[in-house]
Order: sequence, then structure tokens, then C-alpha cells
Amino acid sequence: NNNDTKEDPLQSVKACIAQSDESCTSAAAADDGTFCDDEDENDTISTDDNSRVSEHEWPECWSQAQVRYFSTNYNQVCARVDMQQGQRVSQEWSGCLISSFGRDKAAQQNSLRKKIKEHRDSIYHKKAVEIKEKADYASTCNVFRTAYKIGKHGRPFTDMPIDVQLQVLNGVKMGRVLHSNNSCANILDHIAAEMKKKVVNDIVMNERKLCVLIDESTTISGKSVLVVCLRSAISSENPDTILFELIELQGTTAKDITEALLGCLHNNGFDPHYLQEHLLAFACDGASVMLGRKAGVAAQLCSKFPYLFVWHCSNHRLELAVCDVLKEVGGINHFKIFLDQLYSLYHSALNVGQRLLVIGCVLSVRWVASSERTVKAVWENYQALQVHFTSRAKYKGLNDVLTTVSFVVNLGIMYDALTELSDLSRMLQRRDMTLDQADRQLDRQIRVFESMVSTPGPYTQTAIEAEKEKIFRNVCLHENQRVIKINHGQFFHNSHLLSDIKVLQSDSWPASLDIQYGDAVVRHLCQRFRVGERESVLGFREYKDLKASKTPAALKPLLTAVHTIAVSTSECERAFSSMNDTLTDKRNSLDIKRLSNMIFLKCNGPPLDQFNAQTYVQIWLALGRRSAASTNCEAQSERKVEPKTCWSLF
Repeated sequence: NNNDTKEDPLQSVKACIAQSDESCTSAAAADDGTFCDDEDENDTISTDDNSRVSEHEWPECWSQAQVRYFSTNYNQVCARVDMQQGQRVSQEWSGCLISSFGRDKAAQQNSLRKKIKEHRDSIYHKKAVEIKEKADYASTCNVFRTAYKIGKHGRPFTDMPIDVQLQVLNGVKMGRVLHSNNSCANILDHIAAEMKKKVVNDIVMNERKLCVLIDESTTISGKSVLVVCLRSAISSENPDTILFELIELQGTTAKDITEALLGCLHNNGFDPHYLQEHLLAFACDGASVMLGRKAGVAAQLCSKFPYLFVWHCSNHRLELAVCDVLKEVGGINHFKIFLDQLYSLYHSALNVGQRLLVIGCVLSVRWVASSERTVKAVWENYQALQVHFTSRAKYKGLNDVLTTVSFVVNLGIMYDALTELSDLSRMLQRRDMTLDQADRQLDRQIRVFESMVSTPGPYTQTAIEAEKEKIFRNVCLHENQRVIKINHGQFFHNSHLLSDIKVLQSDSWPASLDIQYGDAVVRHLCQRFRVGERESVLGFREYKDLKASKTPAALKPLLTAVHTIAVSTSECERAFSSMNDTLTDKRNSLDIKRLSNMIFLKCNGPPLDQFNAQTYVQIWLALGRRSAASTNCEAQSERKVEPKTCWSLF
């Protein structure tokens, strides 16, 4: 139908709507068979009411990739041209509402070709081509990289003008505008919003399973904030956990938290229908507002999503287990009280060496890794502590406890125990930790603790030898009945976890393996995780025949779903640490939305050398925003002070 022209009208429209050679190439690959007669019928997009790709009725001869392409890139460029002075774009083209005519596929494609040809000759299309040719990406990309560096490293927005001025002096092309601190903040908001869209689109389009992690805290300015993290197989087969968003809470009740969480998911593109099918698990700490049986956040979510798997953070469980041990084993409370006194002493003194300042509270609300650092500091600086206590009479009571045999033995036992617990806690905090891996780590740690009952650890052994010789680190020890010694055999014990998932672990299989071994458990897991049951069972049988040397494709959806469940909410804790590092006393005026975008980029953004600024510049310009080389506004000028005006000060 287009033999009268040398230029393909489809390629002409692609050149119009593509914002760079790279996007045009990818679009051509997606649209390679847009109006070909031999297109596969199975690759067409569904137009039923349940389609979540778009609200419009797209032509039946379009593929799903073509719909996504025209509904994103093209619509943005239409909006940009429509904002130009004197330009008026028809609603059908600006809203991507172009429809086809004809009863059969050939007639529909023919009508679409005709519309594309007419559009190519329109003033609107020529204006779009003109804008594309005049677009200056280089200077705008340089400005975007500068702003991204500021956000990635948590620098203040006021660094933007200084960094731009430095790069101009170095000969870098930075344009005329977008050099202010306000422009820096707007650019970072834009980049963070587009990165979130990319994450959500990848999850929704590929129908990936989803796990939500939340935790609640208070900012330095007194605002109650909910941090939301997502765990899913984003752009890969291996699930990963990312910080998604910070939400300012209007209240701290379970209802307020639930509404804020569901509102966050809905506003970012996760509709209720998708969550019903793919929201797999919910992880949180053990607070009553989260795990309350009747009205907790988990209970309210389970009422909306019956198949939801609720998981109590393993690190917080570990802390609760340690607290239970504190109540049962005598002597630990006396040890804890003494170290708390050391913490109060050295954190109120200003003339103490830096190494002693790592002494903190032990076995408190903080995780065991901090307790291990405190005990390690006391162990390594034992002689320095004793010398310091001896030099002053007011520390005589502390010195008397420090130099007892019982305290040294308790110190060795606690050092061994907290070293093991600290290693376990750090392993559970890993981003790639899965439930089956965590189960194996816990089982192994239980065996280590059981072994320590009869075979003392290295630090306990050193303390026992010091007890016999009455000397530890060149300090003479003495007996004191008031210092209670910890019962070494009573201290180490625990329990098992997650027997069902062990079926998927080849190291837990029996020696004589029946062909139907574990099939019932796999069926139960498939029903719980809403994964294809028959395919998973067949894949599991093949997995057993291969002796776990290779994972069949049919079993991967079940394994991915199992690995999507978060083991720990440590990513939420990292988000709070990053929040406190960013929202300091000097930056406490940052609103939560902008703070959320900064932390999202800081925690999840790619390294600066891998940051593709052109992708975000294209969308920025397509939304009608100015480029760095824009001449339609006044450039930022340096403030010049006239010498004569200074005389008025005198």
C-alpha cells in the first residue's frame, strides 16, 4: 500500500517517537512484525476486561510488546509536543486511542498503515521530528549524572551549583540551566520515580511472586515513618530484597499501618487483583501491632489475602531467644549490669581512648552483633581497664568485680556465645538468604552449641586456664562469691525449623529414595504458594532422578516462590540507618517523600559508572521539561556585589 513512497511510514513514526538511537532500535525489535500478514496469532494482545496492560481497547493485531511501547514512549512524546506553543494534537493520537477498521486482520493492518502515512505528512509529526533533531542530550546527561552523584552519596542539594561550576572549569559541557539546588532535587525525584516504575513493571509484567517487608520507626524530627521493602525475582531468577519507599504515618495503630501499606502498593502500580494472585508473604518484627492475633497488621492482611504467608523476622526471633536465656540462666544479669556500668562510664567521659568507646550496652534491644563488639572490647582491653580502675579510688567497686575469677570465666563464655550468635545474625541479614539456607544455618548452629556443652570454645578455654592460674592478661585474679558464675552447660540450647522445605534439600533425602518421596509435601507447598501443582511434582521427580545436579525448569517456579519469602527484615533496619545518616540535624526539613527518593537511590541505584543518564533524560524531555541547553529561560547568573554598596555598611 506504500509503493508510492520510498520511506516506510512505520519507520517514520518510529523515528518520530523514539528519543534516541538505542530506544528506536529496541522499539524496532519489538515492532518487527507489527503489520506483517504472517504474524503469529498467539502473540496478539488480549482486550478483555481483566487486561492490566492498558485501559484502552488496543488493535487486536498488536502484540503485547507493541502495546507497551506505544503506551509509554509515544504517549510521552505526544504530551511533550502538545505542550509546545501553537500546537494542538488530536485526542486519538495524544491518548494512543488509534483504532483499526476491517473485519479480517489484513484489512485492519491496511487501515493502520494508511493512518500512519497520513500522520507522517502532518504538521504535528514534522514538529516532533524537529524537536528530536534539536534536542541536546549531552549537556542534560552531564547535569543528570552530577545530580545522581549527589543523591547516591547522600550529599546536600546545595552541592549542585558548586559541582556544576567545577565541571565547567574542567571543560565539561553543562548547558545553561538546571544548575540550582531545586533542579537537583527535582531531577533526583524524577530518576527515583522512573526507577520505581521500572521495578514495578518488571514484577507485574512477568507476574513474579512478591514478599513485603515493613518496619516502623521515628525520624530525628519526630515523624513516624513506615519503611516498605520488596523481595522478588526482579529481572532474574534469584529473588532479591530492595528498599522501596518510606511512608509518613498519620497514626501508629495497626489499621493506620495497613492502610498506608496497601495505599503505597496501589499507588505504585500493584492493583488488588495482582496482589490477590501474587502477594506471597509478609515479614515484620515481633511487635504486637504487627503480629497481634486479632487486630495486628498481619491479621488484617490475612483477612484480605487468605493465602498470605506471615514470617516473623529471624533476627528478632534470635533476640527473643537470647532474652529467654537471660531469664533462665543465673549470672548473666550480673554480667549485663556490670557492662552497662562500663558503658555509662566511658560514654560520659571525654578523655578516654577511642578503642574503649566501643563498649556499649549488651543484650539490649540492639542485635547481638553489637553485644559481641562490646564483649570483644572488654576482652581485648582488659588490662587497660584494670589499670584505669586502679588509678582512681572511686572505681574500686568496679575493679573488684573486674578482677574476679567468675567474671573472667563469664566473659569467656559470653565471648564464645556472642561470637557464634553474631555470625549467625549476620548470615541471616544477607540479602540472598533463603528459608532453606537459614534452616541449615540454624541446624548447624544448634549442633555447635550442643557441642560447646562438653567442649568449651576457645575463649572459654582461655578463661578456664586463667581460673586455674589466677592470672589473666598479667592481672591477678581473686575469688568473690557475690559474682555468680554462668552455668556453662545450661547456656547452649535451641529448636528446629521448617521441616516441609527440607524435602527440597537434597542433603536431607534418605539413602533409599522412593520415586514418590516428598510429592505430597510439594503439592502442599504448591497450593500454599499458588504454583502449578502438576508441573512442580513432575519437575521434582526429575530433580530426584538427577540427584539434584540440575534444577528442571518445571521446578523453578516453586523454588523461586520459596526463596521469595524473606528470612529477615534487616533491609528495613538498613533503611533506618540510611535515613538517620541522611536526615541529620542540619537537614531535618526534608519531607518524607523526597527523603524516600534519596534513600531509594542510595540503597538501590546502580553505581555511578553504570548509571544510564540518557534513559532518564529522554523521559524528562518527553514530559515537557527543559533541557540543560534550553534558551527559553534565563540562565543562572553569579551574584555580583558592587563595591559602592559596601560603603553603606560603614
